[in-house]
Formats: sequence, structure tokens, C-alpha cells
Amino acid sequence: MRRMRTRDGFTLVELLIVVALIGVLAAIAIPGFLSYQARSRRAESYSNLAALSVAEKSYQATRGSFYDSALPWPDSSSYGGLGTSTMPWDDSAEAAFDELGWAPEGMVYYSYHTNTSTNCSCTLCFTATAYGDVNGNSKVSAVMYVEPQRDGNGNILGECRSGMGGALDFGAPTRLGSATGIYNEVAVQRIADEY
Repeated sequence: MRRMRTRDGFTLVELLIVVALIGVLAAIAIPGFLSYQARSRRAESYSNLAALSVAEKSYQATRGSFYDSALPWPDSSSYGGLGTSTMPWDDSAEAAFDELGWAPEGMVYYSYHTNTSTNCSCTLCFTATAYGDVNGNSKVSAVMYVEPQRDGNGNILGECRSGMGGALDFGAPTRLGSATGIYNEVAVQRIADEY
């Protein structure tokens, strides 16, 4: 008597097809996930720069001038440079911003800097910048808040650049397709790496 042969498993071809499909799906999903991760890390800079701008305006209202942090803090060179890992808001960073009364919560991906004196075309203005490399491509990204000096009619009299000099000396960010600066709001400096 003949026995019918039953199929107990998958053939090698079927398994290879499944593996290939998983590979294609991973190739599509991984870049999107990495981009999402970088954007979520960049969100830190938006909230911290918004809070930093409020602290600057409060400082100016009570003291008559804006605060200059002189350098970006925390000093990323102490932690292996800017990258995809966080840095502590250390004692040096705390001391640099103590007079302003501002400090971010917990660990940070970005180094923060306020400029009121270097490459400024005004006397009562500031630029707050967050420098980072949240996608790990070794290109510095900059997120900025630029507070220009205005006359009584609201016309811009001048602004401060980021104040770092060289390749990191950025002016006000601009919108795509426009040469007009973005003022009084947090924006990505598109000249730098966008993440």
C-alpha cells in the first residue's frame, strides 16, 4: 500500500523568499527610523532654545543687557565631541549659565551658546545657538534663536551671528527659497547639517 507523502515544513526556496522580503522591508524602514530618531533628538534643542530665549529676555528686562555665555556648553570635547550620545550638564556648563538662571533638564545632545558681542551689528540683541550632531555623520548642525535689535517701527537695525567664527559663524536661519532671516523663533540653520 502506498502512503501519501505529507509536507512537514517549508522548502528552502520559500524560506529564502521570506528572508528576502524581510530584508526589503528592513531596507525601507531603517532609514526612516534613523531619521525619526534624529528629529526626536533635535526636539531637545527647540524646547531648550525657547526656554533660553525667555531667560535672556528676563535677564535683559532686569539688567538692561543680554547675557553672553562666551562659549558653547557643555564643552563637547570633554565628552568625545558632538554625536549621538548625550552629555551631562556639568559644573562648567552650570557655572556658565548660572547668572542667566537657565539650565536644561538632565543629559543633553547639544551644546548651547548665547552671543551678544562677537560679529554683532547691534548693541541690544542676542543669538542663542544649539550645536549638535544627532545623526552621527560628523557634520555639525545648528538650531538658532535670533533676537534682532529693532527701531520704534519694528524695522531690524542689526543682529548677532552665532559668534563662533569660521565654519560655525552662522547668520540668522532662512526659510527654504527665501533670503529673509527667521527672527524671534527657534529655527534650523540650513547652511549647516539639517540634523
